[in-house]
Amino acid sequence: MLNKGNYKDFLLVDTEGRIIWADIGNPQYFKVGLTSITGLNLRDIYSDIDNDYPLLQVMRTGKAIEKFEIDMTTHRGIKVRKTGCAYPIFKTGRAIAAIEFGDFFYDRNHIGDIEGHSEHMIYRGNNTKYVIDDIITGDPQMIALKKKIEDYAITDSTVFIYGETGTGKELIAQALHNCSRRYYRKFISQNCGAIPENLLEGILFGTTKGSFTGAEDKPGLFELAEGGTLFLDEINSLSINLQTKILQSVESKVTRRIGSSREIKGNVRIIAATNEEPADLIRQGRMKEDLYYRLAVIYIRLPRLAERDGDIRKLTNYFVDYFNKRMNSRILPPEEEVMRIFENYSWPGNVRELRNVLEGAFAFADDEKITIDDIPDYILQSAGMENEGSRKASGSLSANMQELERNIIMTQYEKDGRKLTATAKDLGITKQLLRYKLDRYEK
Repeated sequence: MLNKGNYKDFLLVDTEGRIIWADIGNPQYFKVGLTSITGLNLRDIYSDIDNDYPLLQVMRTGKAIEKFEIDMTTHRGIKVRKTGCAYPIFKTGRAIAAIEFGDFFYDRNHIGDIEGHSEHMIYRGNNTKYVIDDIITGDPQMIALKKKIEDYAITDSTVFIYGETGTGKELIAQALHNCSRRYYRKFISQNCGAIPENLLEGILFGTTKGSFTGAEDKPGLFELAEGGTLFLDEINSLSINLQTKILQSVESKVTRRIGSSREIKGNVRIIAATNEEPADLIRQGRMKEDLYYRLAVIYIRLPRLAERDGDIRKLTNYFVDYFNKRMNSRILPPEEEVMRIFENYSWPGNVRELRNVLEGAFAFADDEKITIDDIPDYILQSAGMENEGSRKASGSLSANMQELERNIIMTQYEKDGRKLTATAKDLGITKQLLRYKLDRYEK
C-alpha cells in the first residue's frame, strides 16, 4: 500500500518518462499558459533532469524511495526544491510505470509569481482554496465566529457579511461553503464592483442569442453555481434596479436569461458581502432595504485586525512560517521593536495589508530576521519613527524629489476640491497612502 503522507502533488509516468497522469497545482511554473503537464515528458518540464531523478531511478531499479529531496530547475528558469516519495508499479513482474507524491518549495524571488497563480481552480475541484482551518486566530470573538460558521453551514440560509477591506470576507465565504453539504459543488465568486453593470447583468443571469448585438446563448453565474454557492462581493455597488432583480431571483429561486421568457429553477446558496456598514448604505439609498433583510438571514460582522486581541502577533508568526515554507528560507519573526510598532499601528488594510507588508519584508530582508529597516516608512511614520534609509537620504536629490512629490500631490488635491477619494484615484495610489502623505506635507 502506498503511503503518500501529506504530499499535495502526484505524477504517474511510463517507462520512457512520459507523464501518464498528473495532479499538480502549479503547471504555470513549467511553462507560461500551461494548464496541465499530462502527456509531457519529464524532460519537457525540467531543464536539468538526469537518470538519477527519483522517479526515473525507481522505474529503472524497481525499488521504492520512501523519501527524497532534490533541487530542480524548470524550463522557465524557476528553481524549485522538491520533496516526496516514489514507488514502482509492476505488471507480470516488471515495472511498467512509477508514481511520485511530492511537494514543491520555491526560491523567494518567485513568491509573487507563485501567489499570483495560487487561486487556479486545479488547487480545489470546487473553485476554493480556503477551509475553516485557514482562519488563523486566537481572538475570542473570532474563535466564536469559527464555531458559528460550522453551525451556519448546516443550513441553506442566505448570508450577509460585513467587513472592511482586507478582513477576509471571501475566506469566510469559502469556509462556509466547505463546511456545508454543498462542498463538492462549485463555489463561484463575483466582485460586483469590478465589472460594468451593463455587462454584469448578463454575467449573473445569462444571455440568449439575438437578445442584443453579439449576444450568445450563455448561462449566468446563478446557473453555473447550481447546487453550490454564489458569493457576491461588493453587492452595494449595484444599482437599485439590478438589486431588485437579484431580490426576485433569491426569493423565487428562479432566474431568466436576458432576452428569454423561460424560467430556470435553481438551488444555489447566496452569500453577499460589503465593505461598508449596511445601515449607512440603506440610509444613503445605496442598498435596497428589503434585499438586505432577505440576504441577512445570517449576518456576520468581521472585526478589524486592530480589534482582534493578540492576532497581529499570531498572524505575523503565521505569515513568516508561510513564506519560509514557500521560499525555502529561514527568516526569523520580526524583532520585538518591530512587533511593538505592528501592534500600535491601525492596519487600515487589515489582514491583507499585514500579509503584504511581511511579503515585502521577506523580499528585502538582508539577514535572517525582519528588522525595522525592512518595514515601510508609512508604518514607521505612524509610530513617530523613520527608516534608517530615510534618515540617511537627506541629500539634495532626496530633498528635491520630496519637494517635487509634494507639489504634484498638493496641486492635484486642490484641483480635485480637496477630495481624498478623487485625488487618490487620479494619482493612482491608495487613500491610506495619500492620507499619510498629506499629513506629512501639510504640517
